[in-house]
Amino acid sequence: MTDIKNNILKLVNKNHEYVLALSGGVDSAVLASIFKDLDLSYRTIFVNHNQKDSNILQKSAEEIAKNLKTNHENIISDLEENASETKMREKRYGLLLDNLKKKEILVTGHHKDDKVETFLINLFRGTRLKGLTSIKAENDNLLRPLINIKKSEIEDYAIRNNIVFTEDTTNQNNEISRNWIRNKLIPEVDERFPGQINKKISNLILEIEMLLESKVEVKKYIKFAKGYFEVPFSLIQENDSRSNYLISLISSSIGQIGLQGDDLKKIFSVIDNGSHVSYHKNWAVSNHAGLVIFIEKEMWKFNSDEDMIFGYFNFQETTSCNYLNNWKLLAPKNFIENLNLSTISKGDKILIDGSMQKVSEVMRSFGVKEPLREVWPIVKFDNKVIWIPGIRKSDLVKDFDSENNQHTITTSIEKSNFENI
Repeated sequence: MTDIKNNILKLVNKNHEYVLALSGGVDSAVLASIFKDLDLSYRTIFVNHNQKDSNILQKSAEEIAKNLKTNHENIISDLEENASETKMREKRYGLLLDNLKKKEILVTGHHKDDKVETFLINLFRGTRLKGLTSIKAENDNLLRPLINIKKSEIEDYAIRNNIVFTEDTTNQNNEISRNWIRNKLIPEVDERFPGQINKKISNLILEIEMLLESKVEVKKYIKFAKGYFEVPFSLIQENDSRSNYLISLISSSIGQIGLQGDDLKKIFSVIDNGSHVSYHKNWAVSNHAGLVIFIEKEMWKFNSDEDMIFGYFNFQETTSCNYLNNWKLLAPKNFIENLNLSTISKGDKILIDGSMQKVSEVMRSFGVKEPLREVWPIVKFDNKVIWIPGIRKSDLVKDFDSENNQHTITTSIEKSNFENI
């Protein structure tokens, strides 16, 4: 058995179901051929971005799948002509991952040369230390079996085994940054500084990963919940590798590829100005109680199928309560059964000390800033706000706080430690 097959065999499981991203090129063609030889259960998908050569590559992918007698599907994306490589990559991953069925694993043809090219791209874009680490062979439901195999080895395998594929002509377009790095920069550096830049960078990536491993203990300072991450102000300093590492961990966890200098500027503007800013995709960054917080509003929202979890708020019903505070609501059972848990709406008010006050202003006075204010849970009865958990109760329910009303809703903050991931 060849070295390529041996490497793949170490990463796959014959009991798993795989979906191969088939591009029509040599990498995925070799990968599909080896999966067939290893008698693995898999199907193939081609994503057509409506770009130059897309239809040619689609036919190539269809031919490869036909020769291997595997189930194949084409997906058409909605990208405009001449879309950037970044947009195509993000769209491709989105479509492929959305297509996965339960327990299926996505397989891509990334190889060792891709690691070096990605390192240089991220370096030139100004990424921080975390962005210079390696592309992993395995990550959740994603597998890259060729990631430690050189491109030249893959091409040699294809020639020796008569594997048919189609070369994407856009690979020669040096206007594309990755192509320029592959076709121009690396060969010229190798010529001027003999010793294989690919090998040197691969070794450097390993050193960076070892360095970051030594920082594992700082992970304990990151807390997270559904749609939420936090890290203390005191640990975020400009031009500090530990700070960059912590922010990189969070950025990576919310789906950002490579932390950029502009991203760090946003974080420090939040710390310096007390503002809140848009971050990656639907995430926003703000500050609260000495913390830099990252919030994704849609992920945070309450889902009745998840045991009353609302971001980092955990609501529970009980029949006893030994003490009274703004984290507990005592009321008759029939009253509690008709409560409504939601986020703040425009115009919401609460009766406090005999006067109607805006819920947003009550939260503001307690130091709750946007966007946390927008996702903080409030409790209503008959469309009236009766409780802002952890902050205030309405005059309407003050009389309920007695021993005669033993049915209770309690609220607690539940945040997990990042180091346990």
